[in-house]
Amino acid sequence: MINAMVTWLPSESDWNYHANVTGDDSWRFVSSFHLLPRYAKYVDKMRFRAENMHKIFAKIEKNNYLPRGTPNHGFDGFFQTQMGAMVQARQGTLTGNNVMKTYAQDFGNTQSMNNLLSRDPNEIGPTRDQTSSIYGQVSHTYANGGRYSSRDYIQNAVKAGNTNLTVSLTSLATKILFDTTGTKCSGANGQPRATGVEYLFGRSVYAADYRRTANNKGEKRTVLARREVIVSGGAFNSPQLLLLSGIGNKTELAKFNIPVIKDLPGVGQNLMDNQELPIVGSGSGGSGGTGLAMYKSKHPAHGERDVFLMGGQGFLFRGFWPSENVVRTPQETVRTPYGASIVKGSSVNNKGWVKLKSADPTETPEINFNHYAEGSEMDLEAIKDTIAWIRTVYKRVGITPVEPPCTKGPDANGYCGQEDVDWIHKQTFGHHPTSTCRIGADNDPGAVLDGKFRVRGVSGLRVVDASAFARIPGVFPSVSTFMISQKASDDMLAELKDGKALPVCSA
Repeated sequence: MINAMVTWLPSESDWNYHANVTGDDSWRFVSSFHLLPRYAKYVDKMRFRAENMHKIFAKIEKNNYLPRGTPNHGFDGFFQTQMGAMVQARQGTLTGNNVMKTYAQDFGNTQSMNNLLSRDPNEIGPTRDQTSSIYGQVSHTYANGGRYSSRDYIQNAVKAGNTNLTVSLTSLATKILFDTTGTKCSGANGQPRATGVEYLFGRSVYAADYRRTANNKGEKRTVLARREVIVSGGAFNSPQLLLLSGIGNKTELAKFNIPVIKDLPGVGQNLMDNQELPIVGSGSGGSGGTGLAMYKSKHPAHGERDVFLMGGQGFLFRGFWPSENVVRTPQETVRTPYGASIVKGSSVNNKGWVKLKSADPTETPEINFNHYAEGSEMDLEAIKDTIAWIRTVYKRVGITPVEPPCTKGPDANGYCGQEDVDWIHKQTFGHHPTSTCRIGADNDPGAVLDGKFRVRGVSGLRVVDASAFARIPGVFPSVSTFMISQKASDDMLAELKDGKALPVCSA
């Protein structure tokens, strides 16, 4: 997942959706219930029964930009957050350029530009998910601006020296092993139980690695689990590993002669993403800074703000164009470019997929995001709305719209009909894949996981990564992935404490 280090909490409805499909209130986001008198009698009971997702955020966050004790934030966790604009605002008043001023006017923002450009996007309140506004950028960075990621967390754990964690950079998981007889590891209700992982040890054995050669075969090895196997391969490799291990659509598995452990048709299906593309103009946005914006389009799929915007003078982000190990971009021809990049939230398209090309674990899977498939019309309409609106912003500022091109010129509201549709289909990209091993209800045939991340129909196996989301959360799912990782850890420790964990496998 590539997310420009943006740390942006999803909407309450994203978490509550998980609670609704699973019936598990530990997914519920209840932070604003105290503002509603009719819910008062339920709040304490719910918080006693289950952690809500914002408490988990406060638990993991190490906030570096707000005064200690600021509500709805954490200051003693591991997940570092910083807002450069707030640091700058303390040193002098921030001013916005003409594009930002026009955003603020259209949104009805009455705060000063200084306050808008340093506004906390992770503030929590009853109207947050309906509010169109300018914000400062919160990044997962240390106080000094240095990048923080899961790599830091792992390195710190290894350096601490008091953990049994082993990290291998030269291992490729190829198959999950199961006891299907109950001889050594009995599963719940006679289910097959995961007992370990088969892997290849060696450098660059996976086909996605540009350094791989025909000689990179790797050495087959096995590691056994005392209690559970936890898969965290991400939205592409987690479903690939499940499929290689016999968990997936039995018809697809039969094509590659993979023995079926559990017929789960949803594995690798439901691939979701935040659609992205730039809106490019030629001209000057004027002096002053730029911030981020989140606004509600005319076609919000979940009835709440649904489009994120970032950009500025010379900012043209068209995605990544990989060529071996070099990231390249096309030659730019726009003079004095100004860019506004869309990240579509509340995405509803779930028709993408990850499928096996063969039973060879070193081969990459087939990946198709299938953007704008039937049923995702709201995604397309919201992006059309945003392009049209930004065209009007550019016009008022004195910037000439260039992309998407509009041969005959847009209408009075900025729309350009089928030409926009064709451009959107060709130019959309994304870097936030989720939901290919999605959590779902007990009676949902497409659900892969239950609300505790357990793979349905087998024992001792969980998937904890972005593939688990029942639907894509927000506009930058990275922080949400950290949150569900903490939730999964808390769930497993609670099971162990309460005596509900699986028994240890016999030798």
